[in-house]
Parts: sequence; structure tokens; C-alpha cells
Amino acid sequence: MNKLIIALVAGTFAAVAAAQAPAPSKSAEKQKEVEAATKAGTDSTATMAREQKGVQDAKAAKGTQKALPTKADKQAATASATKAGTDATATMAAEQKGVEAAKAAKGTPKALPTKADKQKAVAGTTTEAVKKDGSQ
Repeated sequence: MNKLIIALVAGTFAAVAAAQAPAPSKSAEKQKEVEAATKAGTDSTATMAREQKGVQDAKAAKGTQKALPTKADKQAATASATKAGTDATATMAAEQKGVEAAKAAKGTPKALPTKADKQKAVAGTTTEAVKKDGSQ
């Protein structure tokens, strides 16, 4: 029974609270409708303006000459593009041969493997240069 009374009191309280809430004003609703209509009108006007500009651009370009008007021009362009592709293929083949040569030489020992060997070579070259120069 206590639960029933509590439920009735809570329901009454909720009904009274809902009745006291202010009703939404009609002017706010109308303002939202006007804003939505204005936005829709603006969007369609902007779209129409873009479409008209595109039509005008197409009409202006209608009389211009094509980049490759004759069949011979098209064939020449195709031939040059094919030649460029062939040159690129030849370059790639040369690069591939260089890579293969580098891989083959990868395991060979260096001529001067240690720091001491390198210093001896530099000292010997320097001594020979001084002897040829005759400055000392």
C-alpha cells in the first residue's frame, strides 16, 4: 500500500511540474521556419549562379581550336609519348644492370681495409708528391 501511495504522489508531482513549464513561443518557431526557408533559397540561388557561369564558360570555349586538331598531330603526340616511355624503360634497364653489378661486387674485400693501411697510402702519396715537387 505504501508503494501505491508513493507512486500516486510522484505522479501528481510530475503532472504539476509539467503543467507549470512554459509553452514554447510561437515566434521562436516561426523564426526557425523563416531561417530554414531563407537558407534553402540562398543555397538554390548560389547553385543556379554557378550553373549559369558554367554555361557561359562552355559557350565562350565553343569556338576555340582543339589542341590536336588533325590525325597527324595526334599521331605525332602519341609517338613522342611512346618514345619517352621507351627511353624511361632503357634507363631503368641500365639502372638494373648497375644494381646487379653492385650486388656482385658486394662481397669483395676492400683495397685498404684498415685505418693504418689508409694512413700509409696517404703518407706514401704525400712523400712522392714532395719528391716530384722538389720543394724539400
